[in-house]
Amino acid sequence: MDEEVNELNQIEIEKTQEEDNDTIPKERKTYTDKSDPEVESLYGKYKRGRLILQPEFQRRFVWDTGKSSRLMESALLDIPLPVIYLSEEKDGRETVIDGQQRLTAFFSFMDGKFPDGKDFKLTSLKVYTDLKKKAFKDLSEELQDKIKYCTIRTITFKKESDLDLKFEIFERLNTGAVSLNFQELRNCMYRGPYNSLLKELAQDQDFMYLLGLKSPEDRMKDVEFVLRFAAFYHSTYLNYKPPIKRFLNEDMEKYTSIKEKEITELRTAFKNAVSIIRTLLDTHAFKRFYRGSEKNKNGFWEPKKFNASLYDILMYSFAREDKNKVYQNLDSIREALIYLMTNDQEFIDSIELSTSTIQAVQKRFDKWRLTLQDIIGIAQKEPRCFSMKLKEELYKNYSTCAICNQKINNIDDTNIDHIEQYWKGGKTIPENARLTHRYCNLARSRKN
Repeated sequence: MDEEVNELNQIEIEKTQEEDNDTIPKERKTYTDKSDPEVESLYGKYKRGRLILQPEFQRRFVWDTGKSSRLMESALLDIPLPVIYLSEEKDGRETVIDGQQRLTAFFSFMDGKFPDGKDFKLTSLKVYTDLKKKAFKDLSEELQDKIKYCTIRTITFKKESDLDLKFEIFERLNTGAVSLNFQELRNCMYRGPYNSLLKELAQDQDFMYLLGLKSPEDRMKDVEFVLRFAAFYHSTYLNYKPPIKRFLNEDMEKYTSIKEKEITELRTAFKNAVSIIRTLLDTHAFKRFYRGSEKNKNGFWEPKKFNASLYDILMYSFAREDKNKVYQNLDSIREALIYLMTNDQEFIDSIELSTSTIQAVQKRFDKWRLTLQDIIGIAQKEPRCFSMKLKEELYKNYSTCAICNQKINNIDDTNIDHIEQYWKGGKTIPENARLTHRYCNLARSRKN
């Protein structure tokens, strides 16, 4: 995969050390209803829109004709079928959490066609071999009744159930061939205008460009990134409480029926942040820059993996920022971000060690907020940083480190050093500038 095109259409996220604080108090409860409805009753609910068979996570029907036919044969043989799990929505409708494939097979047989339009005729039968190649309408009335009046045990989690415990149970029930991830589960549980908005924003062209996507991400990680932005935007990082999974769940629960005014505000903030970040970092957005080492002085950008912690602070900080102020200081802002990623060990630790703790979250948000505030909010009488234009000129004319005398391979790994140091009165002018590796300049500073 090159920098701009993600051929697998999947987002790679940098793995960081997380602390597992995902515990749920024992006093929280779930409320369930157990029943044994007939297939025909469930089919009627489905046709009336009261049973959501295929929620918005768009999990396709994956059973083949043979497997679907054997389920019909099991019903004809009165073999007990596995439990179906449902979730009651706020409006009283029910969503299938576990059992979608089985119910789809039953309903498709009664309709005569699979979801893809292919005719459903029985095959691969071991007992009712005489029924091979027969559709539901071809069966005798007695056999049709055995299908329609076959009972299936269902357990419905009532809408009054505790949110976190409900999510935990659904996660444990999620045992299909391709298990749903957290965002796919949220997409199933929190249907409504907010969920639709998150998916809409995930398809913003600038946002997809930053993530290297040509179409929506296969497993909804792009939508989860939008949710991360929205959750911090709504609550602010000062009100964050781990674990991040619960923080995101609570935001989706709170804004399930989001108002139009709130939609407009969130959409504007999101697009503002994305537009600024594309101008600021282009394809390096949300990725780490690593400084060189004693063995290899050259620093480098992470080529593929996104760092969720960097994503959070950048999107949050630019959501409400004036574009004009940012664009007047692009070089300084970019340089400051790279500096934090290469020179500030507290910041580095906060984006790679125990990243979901309150301390780490507040540390990285505060450091970046104060850094950005210093650049945008305070005009300095005497500039301390050299311009990007000068850096480009020096790099073009002589891309060799003035300290180690080795070639610098990446302009973002360059540091313009004051020959006469700034704190000693050295001016920020071209005559007092020299190009160095970031690592070499840092090593020199430590020695001094």
